[in-house]
Amino acid sequence: MKRVISIFILIFIGSVQAEDFGTCGYIPKKTEQYQYPEWEVFDSCASYAAGVLRISQEHRERLHFGTEDLEVFFTSGQYFYVKPDGRFLPVMFYDNGADYFREGLIRSQKNGKIEFYNKHFELVLSPDYDWAWPFHDGLALVCNGCVLTPMEDGHQALESGLWGYINKKGEEVVPVKYKSSDLPRQ
Repeated sequence: MKRVISIFILIFIGSVQAEDFGTCGYIPKKTEQYQYPEWEVFDSCASYAAGVLRISQEHRERLHFGTEDLEVFFTSGQYFYVKPDGRFLPVMFYDNGADYFREGLIRSQKNGKIEFYNKHFELVLSPDYDWAWPFHDGLALVCNGCVLTPMEDGHQALESGLWGYINKKGEEVVPVKYKSSDLPRQ
């Protein structure tokens, strides 16, 4: 009797988890069904809660990992990069999609602060700033005290705070002490 109850519980738990999966988006690998794969949205695909990304087996098998063994993935209002071994990294929104690697680094957010990771999902730089733009020519524009504010067109703007520039070692090349209007340009 205990064995029957255990099997019933496992089946019940499995069905509840499957129902928890929501929509997701990604570019599937090329198949007969997807001759020219493009970004698609799928139902009953994945969920992200409490720092755990769960992708259904069916959709894990459809993921197309490029030459860097990375796939851009979206679910639960969050973009990720996913690796074939199941590792994932939540990344910032950028230009209506997932942030992209600039100078070998990508941004993620932890405890309200921006961090930079490499393509192996290794933490490279964890400066203590509220915001950081991607690196460009070895520098990243950063701020403390800035606030994302909704705009009328649906986008968000960064307002207030003190601004400066850091290098890839996390050193302030231009101290974070300027209003955005007074910031020396690099």
